[in-house]
Amino acid sequence: MSKTIGKTEAHPSDNEITPPSSSVRIRIWPAVLIALAQLIAAMLFARFGTTNIQNGIALGGVPLAATALLILWWLAASRVPWRERLLGLAIFACAVVAVLFSQRSVGIGALLLAVALPYMVYAVAIILLVTQPLRWYARRCALIGVLVVCAAVFCAMRVDSIGGDLAPVTSWRWQPTAAQRSGTLADFLVQQEALLPADAGPDDWPAFLGPRRDNRIAGVRFADDWHNTPPREIWRREIGPGWSSFIAVGDYLFTQEQRGEEELVACYRADTGAPVWRNRVEALFEDAMGLGPRATPVFSEGYLYTQGGTGILQRLDAATGETLWRRDLTEDANRGVPGYGFASSPLVLSEHVVVFTGADDGNNVIAYDRATGDIAWSAGRRASGHCSPQLETLGNMPQILMASNFGMQAFNVENGNLLWEHHWDIRTNPRCVQPVVMDNEYVMFGGTGTSGSRLLHVTRDNNDWQVDEQWSTRQFRPYFNNGALHEDHYYGYDGDRVACLALRTGERQWSGERYGGQLLLVVDMDMLLILAESGDVALVRATPEQFQEVARFPALNGKTWNHPTIHGGRLYLRNSQEAACYELPGLFASP
Repeated sequence: MSKTIGKTEAHPSDNEITPPSSSVRIRIWPAVLIALAQLIAAMLFARFGTTNIQNGIALGGVPLAATALLILWWLAASRVPWRERLLGLAIFACAVVAVLFSQRSVGIGALLLAVALPYMVYAVAIILLVTQPLRWYARRCALIGVLVVCAAVFCAMRVDSIGGDLAPVTSWRWQPTAAQRSGTLADFLVQQEALLPADAGPDDWPAFLGPRRDNRIAGVRFADDWHNTPPREIWRREIGPGWSSFIAVGDYLFTQEQRGEEELVACYRADTGAPVWRNRVEALFEDAMGLGPRATPVFSEGYLYTQGGTGILQRLDAATGETLWRRDLTEDANRGVPGYGFASSPLVLSEHVVVFTGADDGNNVIAYDRATGDIAWSAGRRASGHCSPQLETLGNMPQILMASNFGMQAFNVENGNLLWEHHWDIRTNPRCVQPVVMDNEYVMFGGTGTSGSRLLHVTRDNNDWQVDEQWSTRQFRPYFNNGALHEDHYYGYDGDRVACLALRTGERQWSGERYGGQLLLVVDMDMLLILAESGDVALVRATPEQFQEVARFPALNGKTWNHPTIHGGRLYLRNSQEAACYELPGLFASP
C-alpha cells in the first residue's frame, strides 16, 4: 500500500470560490414571499382603495417596492454565483428599459412598466418554484426566457390612454389607433334637416346633466328585474372618439366627436342612430386621457352651442348644423389650450352664453352675446379646472357658480360682477365635478386626492354676502364623476367608488363598488343608473341605509366616461368607440 505524504484529501470548498453550476441551490423562499406580498397588497388596494393617490400607490409604489426587494434578494441572498447575479440583473434591466422606451414617451412607457413589473416578479417566483428539480443551467435559461417573453409581450402593447384609476388602457400595436380608426369611419353621406321643436320640451334632455344641469330625471319609472327582462338593444353604431355626451331633443340626438383631423358636431336620429348632419371644424386635441372633444353641446330655442377640445366655441342652427358664429377661446382669453383641453360645457342664459376658460384674472369666465357672439363681459380669478359654469339661485338671487382650482366664485348673471367667493385652493388634481345646491343656501363642492368635500352656507343681507363653512370632510373625494342630490343625501363618487354622503352633516353613509364612469339619478325610483367605466350599466338603490346593486348588464365596449341619457323611454349611451340605444323594460310615466 502506498502512502501519499504531505497531502490531504481536497474539499470542494477549499478550491472553488463558487460551486459548479450543476449544484447551485437557490434560496427561493424570499422571492416567493415578495411575490405573495405584492399580490396581497394589490388585492387590498383593489378592495379598499378609492382615490387616484391610492391608485397611484397601487399602480406604481407597490410594484417598485416589490421589484427593489426582488433585486436586493437576487444580489444579496439568492446564493446564485456572482457572475450569474450580475448577468441576471443586466437582463432584467434590459427588459425594463425595453418596456420603458417602447411607447411614444418615457412617461407613457413608465405607466406600462408599472403594469409589467408585477408580472415579471410573479414570473421569476413561479419559474424558480416549478423548475426546482432541474439543473441550474436549465433554470437559468428558463429565467432568461420568461423575462424576454414578458418584455416582448409588453413591448407589443400600445398605451392608448389612461383609465380613471390611472392604469394604462392598452391595445396591440398591429391594431389601429383611435386616430387611425376615427379617420376611416364612414362619412355622413347626406346633410338632412332635423325637424325640431321651437324649444326643448319637459321630457327632453337639452344640456349637460339635463335641463336643470342637476343629473336628475323625474317622471319616469321602469322595471328593474334585468335578470329576467334586461334592456333591449335597439341600435348600435361606431362613433368618433370624444368624451362629449348625448343631448336629446325631440327625435334627435346631438354630440361631438373626432373624425380624422376634424372635430364634428353631429346630429343623429334617436330612433335608428342614423346620421342627419354634421358640422366640421379643423381641430384635433389628444392627450394621455384620450382623443377628441370633451364638452357636451347645449340646445336652446332652435340653436346649438358647442365648445371643442381646442377652444372653438360655436352657435349652430340645430336643424341644419350651419355655423352662425364662431369664437376661439385661446384668442379671446389670451391663453393656450389647457393640458386636458377645453372640457367645460357652455351655460346658455336668456341673453348670454357663458364659458369657463381657465385663463388669467379677468378672463377666467367669459360671457358672449347669444345672437352676435360678441363678448358681453369677462371676469374671474386665475384658476384652472374642468367644471362647467352653473346657474343657481342663492339668497333669492340667480347667479353663476364657478367651481375651479381657486375654489368657488359666484357672478352676477347680467354683468359678471363678483357676488361672493370662497378660496379653497387645490394643487394635486383639477376640480372637475359640478357643485350641488341645497335649500337655496348651501353649496357643496370638492376635489379628489387629499382635498375632500366642503359645505358652504351662503346668506345675503341686501348686497352683503356671508359665506360660512359648515363642514369639511376627506371621506368624500370626488374626481371627475358627477353625482346628484336626493332627499338631503348626495350620491356620487369617493374617488372611483360610488358612495352616499349625508349633506347636512358631511358623514359618509356608505361606500360601494368601484364603478368609475358616470351616474344618473332616477328620482321616482330612488335609483342610480350607473354607466361604469367598463361599459356596464348598473342599477343601485339611492337610499342612505346601505349600498345595494339591483341589476347590471354589459352595454358598451371600451373605456366609458360619457354620461348616460334617458329620453323617450330609451337609454342612450356612448363612449369613445361606439354608441348604443336600449329600450328600458316595463317603462311607464310616474303620476
